[in-house]
Amino acid sequence: MLTLPSDREEFRGFPAYFEAEIAPYLKAKEDARQIAVMHSALIAIAGAVIAGAALILGPFGEANFQVGFILGALAAAAAIWRLNRTRGDITHGLLQRVCEKLGYDYRGAIGRPDYSAIYDRLKLFPGYNREHWEDEVRGERADAAFVFCEAHLKYKSSGKNSSTRTVFHGQLLVIDYHKQFLGETVVRRDAGLLNRFGKPGKDFKQVGIVSPKFEKIFEAWSTDQVEARELLDPLVLERFEELDRLFNGAKIRAAFTGGKLYLALETGDKLNMGSMFTPLMGPARVETILKEFDLIFDLIDVLVKRIDHRIDGAFSVDAIRG
Repeated sequence: MLTLPSDREEFRGFPAYFEAEIAPYLKAKEDARQIAVMHSALIAIAGAVIAGAALILGPFGEANFQVGFILGALAAAAAIWRLNRTRGDITHGLLQRVCEKLGYDYRGAIGRPDYSAIYDRLKLFPGYNREHWEDEVRGERADAAFVFCEAHLKYKSSGKNSSTRTVFHGQLLVIDYHKQFLGETVVRRDAGLLNRFGKPGKDFKQVGIVSPKFEKIFEAWSTDQVEARELLDPLVLERFEELDRLFNGAKIRAAFTGGKLYLALETGDKLNMGSMFTPLMGPARVETILKEFDLIFDLIDVLVKRIDHRIDGAFSVDAIRG
């Protein structure tokens, strides 16, 4: 029996839906999973044998070690590619079915989304020249339209000793805010002495915030100081502090611009089906995905949900749920 992460209205009827729609899909994909694991293992074994033969038989002279290493690396990459191709297919089908029940639109494989240009322009990402985007979900919550996706951005250096490193791996969220903006305001994790190099643009100036707790965690920049101080009122500051706690300091960065709130969190790959080395049947994989959606609902509620009741103490997710 499927266990729900919370009693949210969105999850009502999900156990029956799982049995009727998702469980049969997972059962039908089990053969594909097993075949992918077998093919991946055979590719890895064949590569290891060929690489070992190159080292032992020595047909390439002084280059034996280099050739053997390259052949082994190519085989490992091919094995991982074979596994990930099937993983992606199964994951996208699973998320499609979950989002249909939640009432959201889902796209698995996407190119660079148009809203990423705002993140680039306001320097919410470090520089990158390799990119992968996937799992875009569109819907509405708390009377606000939203879209989120996952991004894996890398930077590959040039030259003889080039290397590739991940500069961002996580989720982007764009949500309609209940207010229009005259300027632009950016909030990022505090970088200490490096703050001076994080200026979003030539028209931005740092915003002095009266909350010592907020300033220990974040820094704020804006093109309109008056609007920024009104926008970052005590309740909004507490919302960001709660986000930092909720996502365990996931290098949160945000921008208020054009009537929307742009948020980026370095959470890694969250919306996925899990291991390819265990059977697909059973509710565990779907329970994990629903927990991630439950956390995303918390995120959106913390950002924009209006509060109609009195809050005792500091702002929190529990206060919103109450």
